[in-house]
Amino acid sequence: WAGPLGRCGPRAWRAPGELHGGRLWLLQRCGAAAGSASGQPQQLWDITPERWVDIKYQEEDLARFPAERAAFRADRRLQPGALAPHPTQGRIDTLMALRGLVSSLRIFGDCYATAFEELIFERMAEQPSLMECFRIPLIEDKSVVQELHSKAVPGEGDYFRVRMQAYWLAVHVWLLHNKQHALQESEGVYGSALCALLTRRLFEFQWNRIRGLLHAADVPVMSVTNELQDLQEFIFGFCVALDDVFREEVGPQGEDAVARALAAEDSALGAGRFGLAPRVKYTLWANVYSGQPQHDAEHLYELTVYLLRQKMALDKLTREPFFSCNFTWADHGA
Repeated sequence: WAGPLGRCGPRAWRAPGELHGGRLWLLQRCGAAAGSASGQPQQLWDITPERWVDIKYQEEDLARFPAERAAFRADRRLQPGALAPHPTQGRIDTLMALRGLVSSLRIFGDCYATAFEELIFERMAEQPSLMECFRIPLIEDKSVVQELHSKAVPGEGDYFRVRMQAYWLAVHVWLLHNKQHALQESEGVYGSALCALLTRRLFEFQWNRIRGLLHAADVPVMSVTNELQDLQEFIFGFCVALDDVFREEVGPQGEDAVARALAAEDSALGAGRFGLAPRVKYTLWANVYSGQPQHDAEHLYELTVYLLRQKMALDKLTREPFFSCNFTWADHGA
């Protein structure tokens, strides 16, 4: 696939970041906006015995974080009480409970997770203004079926467009998976079965959608599986990085835990902590945007606010409306 970085060497077209011996490097000389004076690649994260994703913050990142913490702390959209509580619900919807049971037992296939899939797909197909706000390329309505012996190949920039669309999808899959994982810790057999079903089906949904994006980008059929596996590696690292950030900066999950972490003063940060919002922002910068925009880019800031607000809203959601899929995404509040 001869993408825009094809001139930079073998397989450099894969992305601004490339796996080399377990390390993800930012090929700065090849990136559209991520150059360096020395032209040397910058290590973004490493795989170590202690951590699956060990972020390599630079001195300039650490120097920038205090101002970022202050900016996010002052943002009214992220303050405690910024989101209205979800309506209370006494028990799981009867129909959804039945669909969950049938699907968990695999009697008639899956008729439960489809409701959650539609919730995710709505972000992909019905929110063009939101995607434009974050500079996520819109998904084109085009056939994914290639003609026999087709000689079509991806055009300039197609890989980066698919990559960003895949990360946009992954953000929402991670949000639902994170909520499901938090609930599963206190669930019994039935609730755990629903959680296991959601994990399996939502990730299958994600990979199938990304496979469709690759087909739509005219990736040769014999290369689609390899390209999908490549994206899976990066997306898995992205999800692990988000898990680490929230576990280390927020601690035990709770209804207002994220809001309290965002409101914390610098003096309250313990050793090894850099603040929730700056670390989430850096993770989005290094993954969704491949380290290309400036760190003060408005669309990067807004996507960080968006993810944090969705996390805050889901934290307020109790088990009954979640398992009933009786909720919607939080508004961006821009």
